Amino acid sequence: MKRNSRIRLLLFLSLCLPFVSLNIAWATSSATAAQCAVGVNVNSFQNFSTDEQMTIVDQLKQNGVGYVRTSLRPDDKNMTLAKALQTAGIGLVLNIGWKVDANAPERQEYPRPHIRAARPLSRIDPGLSRDYFQTVFDKLDAYGVTLAGIEVGNEINWVDFNGDFPMPGRGKALSLGELSQDPVGKQVADGLVKYVQLLVLLKQVRDRSKLNPHVPIISAGMATVSGGKWQADNKLDGVSIPVTYAFLRAHGLDALVDGYGVHSYPPQVTGDDKTALPQLRKYLNDNIFPNGNAKPFWLTEWGFGSDGSAAAENQRAHSVAATRAYFDNLCKQGRLKGVFWYMWNAPGNDSIYRTGRLMPSGRLVVAPMK
Repeated sequence: MKRNSRIRLLLFLSLCLPFVSLNIAWATSSATAAQCAVGVNVNSFQNFSTDEQMTIVDQLKQNGVGYVRTSLRPDDKNMTLAKALQTAGIGLVLNIGWKVDANAPERQEYPRPHIRAARPLSRIDPGLSRDYFQTVFDKLDAYGVTLAGIEVGNEINWVDFNGDFPMPGRGKALSLGELSQDPVGKQVADGLVKYVQLLVLLKQVRDRSKLNPHVPIISAGMATVSGGKWQADNKLDGVSIPVTYAFLRAHGLDALVDGYGVHSYPPQVTGDDKTALPQLRKYLNDNIFPNGNAKPFWLTEWGFGSDGSAAAENQRAHSVAATRAYFDNLCKQGRLKGVFWYMWNAPGNDSIYRTGRLMPSGRLVVAPMK
């Protein structure tokens, strides 16, 4: 190559390289942004014996499960479990609670419909909660565990997990206006404000942790309680997912979390019903994944039931495939960061691992996003 040609080529490359580097960085960033954690919930993981816990870890690993969402106490047995999951290459999304003040009343359990006993969200004790968060993160550091995510609370937007809702209620979904005007709504709103203040404390502790200063903080997985006959018949109150997040965002949520937790148990998609899939997508768009949010969603619980028969499994597999296609699209848009099936372990019609094997629909459930 002639000298002048080499000079022109070097000059061209010197001008282009910044743009090439920028494009490479953008492409890498976009690929990372599109990744979506796919996993399962393991019920009562923290309460099993050590041998039982390790058996489940082996099951998860052998069946290609990439992530687990569960609650674990910060004791030696359960931190050893967290480390075992990490060693097996399974990411852990830790669901964490908080502490309420010693004098907080407990709303009683109701058997029909089954609503558990619950203490008010509005009675969060900031000092005790912060100390608890510190203990959890210190234990994770001591055991060398890096989390895939930390989800703070569970379904705080309805009566089953939040004692600020009375039981029986009025069987309705409270509107945004009712959170500032209705007596019950104002009590619920007070708890939601306390929850945002709790997230401030958690973020402070996380930011100073040794191994987890950047672990994604996920707000509590919210229940789909948009009103309707079931709520009305059972006199169960709640606040819908879109309204709950509108309220929390107005009170500073987006500065404190990396994702919005949501739960959904949608209707199944039958193969011979041409309207079922469009209806499912509309249901999910309206009630679970509305547009216009600043942070991506984490679907930390979802599922369809099956009695285990061949017909039921075929139906469930069809519904899973149709729903996963919808999730794949949200993931590609960067609007979805995690999808966790409820649940892995039997008993329960939602489980996908029974009698020592992963069920056919389960293989679709745990497959990585396309």
